[in-house]
Amino acid sequence: MNSRAITTLWSTVIVEELLRQGADFFCISPGSRSTPLTVAVARNPKARWKIFPDERSAGFFALGHARATGRPAVLICTSGTALANYFPAVIEASMDFQPMIVLSADRPFELLDCGANQTIRQENMFGNYTRWNMQLPAPSKEVPLRSLLSTAAYAVAKATGSPAGPVHLNQPFRESLEPETPDFSDPWFTPLRSWHDSLYPSTSPALPVKMPDTGSIGMLRKLLEASRQPFLIAGNLNDSDDARAVEELAADLQAPLYADLSSGLRVKAAARPWQLAMQSPEFRRTLRPDLVLHFGGHLIAKHPAAAVREWQPEQVIVFRDHPGRFSPDHNVTMSIEGSIAQSASLLKGSRKTPPAFTLSAADDFFTAAGLEIEKETLPEKPVTEISAARIVSRLISPSDALFLSNSMPVRDMDNYAFALSEDAVAIGLNRGASGIDGIISTSAGFAQGHRKPVTLLIGDIAFLHDMNALTLLGNLTVPMKIVVLNNNGGGIFSFLPVSGVTDVFETHFATPQNYSIRLAAETFGIAYVCPSSNRDFTAAYLDAGRDGKTTIIEVKSERKENLEQHRTLSAALSHIASEQFSRP
Repeated sequence: MNSRAITTLWSTVIVEELLRQGADFFCISPGSRSTPLTVAVARNPKARWKIFPDERSAGFFALGHARATGRPAVLICTSGTALANYFPAVIEASMDFQPMIVLSADRPFELLDCGANQTIRQENMFGNYTRWNMQLPAPSKEVPLRSLLSTAAYAVAKATGSPAGPVHLNQPFRESLEPETPDFSDPWFTPLRSWHDSLYPSTSPALPVKMPDTGSIGMLRKLLEASRQPFLIAGNLNDSDDARAVEELAADLQAPLYADLSSGLRVKAAARPWQLAMQSPEFRRTLRPDLVLHFGGHLIAKHPAAAVREWQPEQVIVFRDHPGRFSPDHNVTMSIEGSIAQSASLLKGSRKTPPAFTLSAADDFFTAAGLEIEKETLPEKPVTEISAARIVSRLISPSDALFLSNSMPVRDMDNYAFALSEDAVAIGLNRGASGIDGIISTSAGFAQGHRKPVTLLIGDIAFLHDMNALTLLGNLTVPMKIVVLNNNGGGIFSFLPVSGVTDVFETHFATPQNYSIRLAAETFGIAYVCPSSNRDFTAAYLDAGRDGKTTIIEVKSERKENLEQHRTLSAALSHIASEQFSRP
């Protein structure tokens, strides 16, 4: 067997075992050194794949696919800086516990540090951001092929385990790289004959859901029974069963549930938008819980954490399905690792008496606040960033999914979404590191993974940051509605104190960009519309995607006007809260 045949069979075994382990979607960027891996995927009829000219976009697409499916996509690239372009997506996947496998081709060791072309140090490039990394040997018959099976199986197990996250396999190849037909009759392959014929994975590692500690649950039930006023927070939850269990626990305890947008509960009909009430000093004084239960991860808004610091409750308990620490203010008194759904279920029935604060006490506020926000969506009024978020939340179908860019789009949706659906809408966010890079790519992967239409709300700077990802949208299996909120710059900076530093703000922070979103849409063959009123925006949104193709809807605004609109609405809501919660 010549070297090309050895390399071909080696690559075929790795790809086949990844497929059998459930990593069946490959994001491939063309390159010479990765030829054996690319050909192994292309020739495997079970493999699903997509080609990406840009590795950075591929990384975020894989991230979005993982958010939708819970399974790792496999990234394949050539040697050199190609691998480095995955780094932002790897960081986000690591920070937000999303599975991912990077399978990078590399030059062999004799080409390292000697001036060889397109050769860099790739081993362990992502450092602590991976759950596991392995430098594989160059293909050789001296290496038993069974070791490749166990390596691929372990890579998937580490990517999907607790905590989930990225895994990096670095694979050096020597030339020549041209593929041959795999020789399954060679004695080297004999130990894998039964595996090859069975069509089953080499090993099926058990991944049981860890049960919460019974002693901790028992202690917590006693704390809940004695609590004057519990308060529940649902942070980032990746599992709909977890979200449903937390929602049921809140109803059982008759306690307020602050549902972050990333929990999947914020836009359900039964949800109350505590986001609006939490900004009111009068409400915070009225509620003042002595026990806080935080399920899941990060929150979009700062108000809950600020309120907890103000309240100084006796107990702050965090529930996580992995051992990672979550205590940004270092005030957590108990951390429970295990199934969130099981934990919430085991806490039901803890209380025999209702809490001090009745949920209906806030209903008048929510009604009045909802009416105030609805004024922003009157048909004849100009469409704004606020009204666009509100209208999308009202019109989006439960059979569709929603993806939100960081900065203002996610905050506007978190604050002003209209809770309508009985079923939770699948919502995607990149809140692990909260960057604005790779948003279009991630949302495209989210759409591909869910196999359902996706609405993306994105700002103009984030859109520009990932514009080359528009090449992905022409051959997606589902359409997207991309709502670009264009205020000609970084609108969120207008809300920060630095906006008052007038000599440097516009040039060094606002970053105005006078590019044409319409021309970008035309360049990539994407339908485009720019509505001016809420009525026009509603019509454009409902019409988008009917032909099965992606549409870009641009909402133009001015940063100063946008800031004033937000401040005016915030003041109105604060006035309503003051009136409602100041009553005896």
